[in-house]
Amino acid sequence: MIRKFVVISVILVSAYVALIQWKLWMHVLSGTQFWKVPSSETQDGSAQRVYSFSFSKYTEDGKKELEIEGDSADILSQNVGLINVIAKAYAEESPVTITADQGSIDRSTNNILLHKNVVATTENGTRLLTEKLEIHPDSKNLATDVEAKVKKDNINIQGIGAQSDSQLNKVTFKKNVTVVIQSPEAKSKSPTIITSDGPLDLDYKRDVAHFSKNVVARHDQGVLTADYMDVLYHKETSRLSKIIARGNVVIVSKDGTKTFSDSAVYLAKEKRIVLGGDVETQYDPSSAGVDGTLF
Repeated sequence: MIRKFVVISVILVSAYVALIQWKLWMHVLSGTQFWKVPSSETQDGSAQRVYSFSFSKYTEDGKKELEIEGDSADILSQNVGLINVIAKAYAEESPVTITADQGSIDRSTNNILLHKNVVATTENGTRLLTEKLEIHPDSKNLATDVEAKVKKDNINIQGIGAQSDSQLNKVTFKKNVTVVIQSPEAKSKSPTIITSDGPLDLDYKRDVAHFSKNVVARHDQGVLTADYMDVLYHKETSRLSKIIARGNVVIVSKDGTKTFSDSAVYLAKEKRIVLGGDVETQYDPSSAGVDGTLF
């Protein structure tokens, strides 16, 4: 009798364990639908599950400050690798949405590294494009050490290495800077092109760009070079307003006239230049017809 009871108990326990294992297996199978991401193939041909991953950072008063979403094969690791990344930095003035093909997030620092086709876009139309971008939530800034472009309205900027606040209001390019300004209402179709060794400090709130080292501004009517140059433009019209040049200023007009001065202010609306300091003028026939409507 006791032996029969033991046998029945063993059978019941085995059946219960088998039932639990079956439920667990069905739960694992249903996990693929829960994450809403299909499996991907690894290099050796085996299936690897890819899961949805999301991360959010809040301010001390409970407002959402940063949100990032993507797909990951390992959402539990310290450094989470991501694909198809969408990040959003929240702000009252101008939220920024950032997309990238790939990226990673460090759980210990919350720093995010994005690469391949990185595009950051604000609601007011400013766009930053690069192949690599670091997001530092604690210091609220974006940074890259490779080539980057910033586009807004009729102004396109390109340079090596860039750093910005999280809202793209202030951007600094480190070196090899080129800025192309196309005034939409200008009679000439030729843009104003300004190059410098860098750095370039751009302030979209104040509508001013500060160039440093070997600055050259070109248009179809002349060339202006200087050590430093501030370029101001109208926010409403997106047109060039004023250029303030300082240090070793040289102006080469289309007719070949060269003018040297300590400083120069170009007033775009009046199309005239105000020179400062010591001024000297020379005529150089070899400079006539220079490509570079500034002067």
